Amino acid sequence: MPAVTWLERIMEATPRLPSPPKPFGAFHLTALGLTLGLFILMMLFRKRLPRSDKAVHTILAVFAFGLLLLEVGKQIVCSYDPSNGWAYNWERFPFQFCSVPIYVALIATFLPKGKVRQALLCFLATYSPVAGASVLFYPARSVFSEIIFLDVHTMVWHGAMLLFGLYLWLSGAVKAEWKTAGYAALVYVPLNFIALALNEASYAFGFAAGYDFNMFYTGRLGRCLIPVLSTIQKTCPYPVFFVSYLLTLGVGGLLVTTVMVGIRWLWKKRR
Repeated sequence: MPAVTWLERIMEATPRLPSPPKPFGAFHLTALGLTLGLFILMMLFRKRLPRSDKAVHTILAVFAFGLLLLEVGKQIVCSYDPSNGWAYNWERFPFQFCSVPIYVALIATFLPKGKVRQALLCFLATYSPVAGASVLFYPARSVFSEIIFLDVHTMVWHGAMLLFGLYLWLSGAVKAEWKTAGYAALVYVPLNFIALALNEASYAFGFAAGYDFNMFYTGRLGRCLIPVLSTIQKTCPYPVFFVSYLLTLGVGGLLVTTVMVGIRWLWKKRR
C-alpha cells in the first residue's frame, strides 16, 4: 500500500478533541509545570551539565534535528483534511519567529567553531527563550487545536526553545557579556527582513492566495496578534509598526542578556 495512503489512514484514525484545550486549562498547566520542573532541575544541577565543545555540539544537533522532525510531522498533519484531502496550508509555513530556531540550529550544527556559529548560538540563547516563554506563559487561543499532536507539538517546541536557551547559558557556550546581545542582533535583524520579503513575495506572486500567510505577523496586509503591537499596527503607518516590532522583540533579547550579565555580576560580587 502506498505510503501516502498509510499516512491518510493514520491521520484519519488519530483521535481528536471535541474542542481545543483552553489556555491555563489542565493540558496547558500540565505542560507548563513539566517545563518549569525541568527548568528548576537544570538550575539546581547546573554544575553537572555537560560543558565540553563536543557535548554542546551533540546537544545542539539533537535540538536541531528534534525540531526538524517535529516540524515535518506538523506540516504533514496540517496538509491533510479527512474531508478535502491533501492541500498545503500556507498559514502554517514554517517561518514564524518561533520556527526560525530550526534553521538557525541546523546551520550552527554544521558550522565549525567561529564567530558565525557563535552568533547563531547567541540568538538561540536570547531570542528563542523569549519566544518560547511568551507562548508558554501567554498562549493565544489559536495556539491550541483539536488535533492532539499539534497541542503536544507546540508545548514541546516552545518548552525546548526555553530549556535549550538556558542550557547554552549554563554550559558556558554563550557568555554572560554585553557582546552576546550584539551577536544575537546580527542574526535577529536579517531574519525580520527575510520574513518581510516572504510576505511581499506572497502579495506579488499570489502563491498563498486564500490563506492567512503572515510571517512574523509583520505583513503589511496581515494582522499582528501580539498585544500593543497590534494596536500600533492599526493606528500607525506600516514602517512605524515594522520598526516597533523590531525594537520590541529586540528589547526582549537584550533583556535576557541583561539578566544574565546581572546574575554574573552578583555572583562575582558574592565571591
